[in-house]
Amino acid sequence: MDPELLVSEVKRRTCLLLLAAACLLAAGFAAAARSGAFLPGCISWEAGAITGGAPEEPEAIVLEDRELRALSGGETAWETAPGIRVQSFLWCDINRDGAKELLLLCWRRGYYGESRPFWVEENDEGWSQHIFIYAWDGETMVPRWMASDLGREVVSWRFHPVQRLVLTDREGAVTAWDWRTWGLTNIPLAEEVSFAAVGDNLIHRQIYSYAFRHWDGDFSPLYEDLAAALRAYDVTAIQQEGLFVEAPEEYASYPLIGTPIQVGEALAEAGFDLVSCAGNHALDFGAAAIDRTAAFFAGRDILTPGIQPTTEESFVPYVLLEEQGIRWAFLGFTASTNGHRLPEDTPYVLHTLDDEGQVRLALEEAREAADLVVVFAHWGTEYAPEPDGDQRRWAQNFADWGADVVVGTHPHVLQPWEWVTGKNGNETLVYYSLGNCVSAQTDPACRIGGLAWFTAAKAGGQCAIVDAGLRTVETTEENGRYGIIVSDVEQDK
Repeated sequence: MDPELLVSEVKRRTCLLLLAAACLLAAGFAAAARSGAFLPGCISWEAGAITGGAPEEPEAIVLEDRELRALSGGETAWETAPGIRVQSFLWCDINRDGAKELLLLCWRRGYYGESRPFWVEENDEGWSQHIFIYAWDGETMVPRWMASDLGREVVSWRFHPVQRLVLTDREGAVTAWDWRTWGLTNIPLAEEVSFAAVGDNLIHRQIYSYAFRHWDGDFSPLYEDLAAALRAYDVTAIQQEGLFVEAPEEYASYPLIGTPIQVGEALAEAGFDLVSCAGNHALDFGAAAIDRTAAFFAGRDILTPGIQPTTEESFVPYVLLEEQGIRWAFLGFTASTNGHRLPEDTPYVLHTLDDEGQVRLALEEAREAADLVVVFAHWGTEYAPEPDGDQRRWAQNFADWGADVVVGTHPHVLQPWEWVTGKNGNETLVYYSLGNCVSAQTDPACRIGGLAWFTAAKAGGQCAIVDAGLRTVETTEENGRYGIIVSDVEQDK
């Protein structure tokens, strides 16, 4: 063959091979793009399933391998379309129509759906993030609203009873969105206030003896670790088991409890906003101890729900606290006085559960006066790991009468927590017992208490509990020195 023809043929075949390789490479890139190979690598792809809670809901919604399915009758009734990659989903009533909607945080190629605004000439074919909203019609998911490209990279989202849909993007910016007429609209973020409470502050002889021998009567070292943990919360509370006495000969921890008043200084230094004082030992040293304790904390702007000094003339059912635009009402009640009788002329110095009608009226008045109602209840059976019948009955009463949160103490051991539904459909957060914050009781169960916490938010005149949990609090002892350690691990209900 002519050398020139040979060279020409080699060039031709080389070009054909390069063209074929380019076509294969382009096809590979296109296939990879369609499969999601070029999606941002930092996306956290969720997986999981929920089951329907009502007959008019799908049997289950399942997210796995970036695809989502709705099941009915054990079969797939609906699934996401090809080309949609689901990062996360929510099942909530976003438009307030009484039925839940399916919200997808998802990725697709192109900023828009099948059509685009008339002023846009081209649809970018790169991957972009979207929110799609569907409603269940009894048989399948029906599209309700499909967002164009979000314009931000959302890494997490949650449904918020007040702020509705809350998005957190890759830069850490948080935005809130609500359904307004048709579609999601950006709304101002509501203020959130966090609350934490710990259980019985039970200062036994071993504890106060060590403090006077080694700390010169300064109890603040006892609360160092607890105080550090509580700084993460806006409003904090503790249950004081045994009110304050001044004379050393009155210091006692069983069967009467008389707590050195220096303990109060340490609680104030630790930053507590409330010290709940309604308890079965509140009358151990008579009304004088109530007067002393109430006056001590009042002088430090610390509220004491559940007790009143004898200088007041009548029953005051609750105390109020304003924090970041949320008006809080706190009430405290005890189920027992250990046989001590209330003073005849000032029976209101200690609030009890004896008069159900009075308790109901107190709750209803608090509900009218505040955005949020918190009840401290000293109740239950000592050392019982589960709430008894009276606790559950009173928890239902509190829910029916408008309490948002109930914080329980007295059993000296940790008990479960749950949401209780009130007669009006409201949900009340109930911690049945937080056990001990600190004590010298030797039973291991008495050394483990709880730190109950929740977050409240208010927007547009509406206030709600938007998050809640429980961390453990452990009493430690080494060579006679007691301490309090708060765990970062959240406890199950």
